[in-house]
Formats: sequence, structure tokens, C-alpha cells
Amino acid sequence: MDDLNPEQLAQIQAQLQEQLKDLKDIHLPDPVSVWPLAPGWWGLMILIPVLYFLIRFIVKRMLMPKYKKLALLELKNIESNYQASNNAHETCGEVSLLIRKALVAKLGNEAIAGLVTEEWLAYLDKLSRTDCFSNGVGRHIVTTVYSNPESDTDEINIEELFSATKKLLGRL
Repeated sequence: MDDLNPEQLAQIQAQLQEQLKDLKDIHLPDPVSVWPLAPGWWGLMILIPVLYFLIRFIVKRMLMPKYKKLALLELKNIESNYQASNNAHETCGEVSLLIRKALVAKLGNEAIAGLVTEEWLAYLDKLSRTDCFSNGVGRHIVTTVYSNPESDTDEINIEELFSATKKLLGRL
């Protein structure tokens, strides 16, 4: 362009200006929208909570203390023995012993050794966050053990006792 004279330069500039008039502005596409989401995002929104709860369930089961697993298994054995023998007196004694064993395994003997009758039942209520031991069917684990095996134990709702015990063991 250095060897062009001013007339040629002016002519080139005029041609460029005329060509530039025909140019249109750049047309930008619409901005990318967040909504609606692509199918992959929907899948992730479903998969992440499912994985969270699945992993939480698996970890909870794996980290459950061994004494708790054994206590729940023993409670199932006591339930099946009761179904076979229908002896409420013996069953109440077994449930009482099971609860003591589980609590000794968790807390140690010193923490619960001195607890008897009302104190023991109040402590069990505190652990289970109910009043089914001091005011409900759980009371029988203290009273029935020391009563006459020949006495009438039909008034004891053993299924309710099993339910209360499961709840207690679940909270340990």
C-alpha cells in the first residue's frame, strides 16, 4: 500500500466503504437456557438421593455394633421360643436378661449394676424414649421374674413386650 498514490488509496477506501454497507450485524444465538433440563441432569437428580440413602443404609448396617446385632438376633430366638412354648413367665425372664446383657455390653457393668426395679424401669424408659417400661407392658420384666411361675400370666401382652424391647435395642 506504500506504493499507491493518494487517488488509488481513496478509490480503494471508497470501495471498502461501499462493501461494508452491505454487511449485516452479527446475529447471536439465544442464550443457553437452564430450563428445561437435559435428560442426563434429571437422571442425576434422581440418582444422587437414591445413592445417598443406599450408602447411608449400607454404612449404618455395617457399622451397627456387634452387641446390637447379637441382641436383636437373640430377641428373635426368644420370640420363636415363646411361639413354641407359650410360656410368658420364662419369656419375660429371658427378655429381662437380654436387655441387661445388651446394656452391659454397651455401657459397662458399673453404669447399670445398681439399677433395680423402679430405677431400672425408669432408665429403660429414658433409653427407649417411651414410658412402656415403667407404666406399660415392660413392667413385667421386673415383676414376672419374681412371681410364681404357676400364676396367671395371660394378662401379659408378649407381642407388645417384644415391640418395646426391639425399640429399646434399636436405640442403643
